[in-house]
Parts: sequence; structure tokens; C-alpha cells
Amino acid sequence: MSKKKNDKLSDIKQMSTLLLSGATMLADSCPDCKVPLFKKNENTFCPKCGRKAVFVSSDDEVREIEHAYSFSETREIIQDILTGKLTYIAQKLADCEDFEEMKIILEILDLLLNLTTKIIRIK
Repeated sequence: MSKKKNDKLSDIKQMSTLLLSGATMLADSCPDCKVPLFKKNENTFCPKCGRKAVFVSSDDEVREIEHAYSFSETREIIQDILTGKLTYIAQKLADCEDFEEMKIILEILDLLLNLTTKIIRIK
């Protein structure tokens, strides 16, 4: 059997599983892969490419949604970086024996924790 046919059968099986789990197949399709969109628990998505689908009625809504997603992705990236730096600084603190150096490390740790808390609070 060809790879293309196998992929199509796999897509159909996945969509069948979604339907059996209570998802609803919508009349709209994914603009990228042309597979029907599904809705489950108020989430609309493409079962093939996994993208979330959002319906908009104006260009202003498009810009608002693009901005929200962009900000959300940026926030996650910053949060990941801060978490990595916290781990790095914590290890430096564990290895440190000099009190002056410890003081500097603790100040940096405090700054990173404050920034991490602020990033988490931003919605």
C-alpha cells in the first residue's frame, strides 16, 4: 500500500476516534491541509496538523488574535529562559563558598524569581 494511502487511512482512523470520543466534525476545513475541523470541549482544531482553529468576523479580530498568540508564545519563551537561568544560578549558589560571590548570586536569584513571578502573572 502506498504511503499516501496509509496516511489517508491513518487520518480517517484518527477522525473516527475523535467522533467516538464525542467530538463534532464541522463543515469547515483546515486552510492548510484541507481536513475537516473538529470541535471538542469548546476547542476547535484540525486533527491532522493539530492547529487550533479560531473563527473571526473582522480584520480587527484577526489582528487581536494574532497579537494574543504572539504574546503568549513570547511569554512562554521568556519563562523557559528564566527557568533555565534559575537552575544555572541555583547550581552556582550550591557550588559557591565565597560570601561576597554568594551575595551577588542571591541578588541575581532574587531578580530572576521576581521576573519569573511577573511573567507568570501576565495573562
